[in-house]
Amino acid sequence: MSRVIPDKGMIDATQDAVLSAASDVVQVLENTAQGLDGVEPFYLHAEFWVGTAFVLTIVGLAKPVGRVLLKMLRGRGQAIADRIREASDLKEDAQKLLAEYERKFRGAEKEAADILARAERETDIIKRDTLSRLEAEMAIREKEAKARLKAAEVDAMREVTMQTAELTIAAVKKILEESLDDKAQNQLIDASIDYLKKSA
Repeated sequence: MSRVIPDKGMIDATQDAVLSAASDVVQVLENTAQGLDGVEPFYLHAEFWVGTAFVLTIVGLAKPVGRVLLKMLRGRGQAIADRIREASDLKEDAQKLLAEYERKFRGAEKEAADILARAERETDIIKRDTLSRLEAEMAIREKEAKARLKAAEVDAMREVTMQTAELTIAAVKKILEESLDDKAQNQLIDASIDYLKKSA
C-alpha cells in the first residue's frame, strides 16, 4: 500500500513561495501608496501591521506545523501498515489452522474407514467360525442320532426276535401238547436233554 507524505524539501519550497508572495504584495502596496498623492502610506496603518504579523506568524509556523503533520502522517501510516501486517499474519495463521484441521479430518476419515473395514473382516471371521462350529456340532448330533436310531433298531429287532421266539415256542409247545401223548412228550423231553448235553 503506497502513501504520499510530503517531505522536507516540499515544505521548504512552500514556505519560500509564501514569503515571496508576501514580499510581492508588500511591494505592490507600496507602489500603490506612492501613486496616491495626499494619502497616508499604508504601512502607517495598524491593519497593515496586524496583517503582516498574521502572515509572518503563518510563515513561521509553517515549518514546525509541517513537521508535526508529517510526523502524525508517518505515525498514522505506520499504524495502518502494522494493522495490515497483523491482518496478514492472522490470515496466514487461519490458513495454516484450516490446513491442519483439513489434514486431521482426512486422517480421521481414513482411520474411520480402516476401523470399519477391520470390523467387517472380524465379523466375517466370527461368522465363518460360528458357522463351522455349528456345522461340526450338527454333524456330531446327527452322528449321535444315527447311532441312537441304529441302537433302537437293534433293540427293536432283538425284542421282536425274542417275542417271535417266545410265541413260536409257545405255539410249538401248544401244538406238541395237543398232538403228542404223554409217552411221546417224555421221549421228546429226554431227546432234548440229551441234545443239550451233547451241545454243551
